[in-house]
Amino acid sequence: MTDTKTVADRTGELMETAFTVAEEHIKAQPVELADPRDGTKAHFALSHEGLTPVAPSAWDAFRPFPLHRSGTAALTQLQSFIDLVNRFKFSHSAIFSSDDAAKPSLTAIFDYHPDNDEVGGEQSVNAVQGRRHKASYAFPLSKEWQAWIGKNAKPMGMGDFARFIEDNIVDVSADPVDAFAKASQDFVSANRGTLASPSKLVEISRGLQVYERAVIKEAKNLSSGEAQFTFDSEHTDGDGKPLTLPTMFSITIPVFTRSADVFRLIARFRYRKTSEGLLFWYELWRPDLTFETAFNEAIEEVGSKTGLPIFVGAPEA
Repeated sequence: MTDTKTVADRTGELMETAFTVAEEHIKAQPVELADPRDGTKAHFALSHEGLTPVAPSAWDAFRPFPLHRSGTAALTQLQSFIDLVNRFKFSHSAIFSSDDAAKPSLTAIFDYHPDNDEVGGEQSVNAVQGRRHKASYAFPLSKEWQAWIGKNAKPMGMGDFARFIEDNIVDVSADPVDAFAKASQDFVSANRGTLASPSKLVEISRGLQVYERAVIKEAKNLSSGEAQFTFDSEHTDGDGKPLTLPTMFSITIPVFTRSADVFRLIARFRYRKTSEGLLFWYELWRPDLTFETAFNEAIEEVGSKTGLPIFVGAPEA
């Protein structure tokens, strides 16, 4: 006959063993696995649900210092950008530049990838960098540049055109044509240009304001290439005085804020008669070339003062 007490004791032992086995099965166990390609090791938690990778950041809170520098410093002056780059650069650091005329910028990546030759040719794949530490600089476009580019080739009524000229008259140059660069001289000559001085532009703007509500009586092109307008005006009982408009004027303005370098742009006068009256505007000659020159000079300065390569474009996403 079987002893019931012995059976009961044995049952408890079996249940305890089963619970222990189940607990061990459910509880996650730490394991370390190696990548068969290059031997890189990583930590995982092994449980009944399978392998779960342990995030490297789980150890960050226990370190006195971070493993890597990270973040992007945003500089607002070019010299500060240069100084910071010189402080943190490595031999393999690199600078990327965006030549977008609307939003030109520089981005330095301190932990950029080294050259292939620097780390052994084909083995360079094992020396790529994290690209975590950066500095950026957004070129601030000058108020003068924004004003003239903003109204370029946009027709305005007589009053609005006159007020724009008066508001920005300090940018208009009084230099004679022979003081211009050769390309500008050739452009003026090829178009039989007659240049307006600052004082002439003020005279024109004031004349336009007087005749803002007048009706054009006559418009003709003079032998010099200038345009002459005669107005019937409510202020002069139909005896509007002629207003002569030269074909061109020039401005000298900086492209970037706080820049000591100014650049000359040639502007052509334009007008059109409409049912609502005369419209006036100006057209700048090749402002893209002016921007390109200013931008290239700026990045050449950065390259010279930092000794780093500058790539036009964007880094890897």
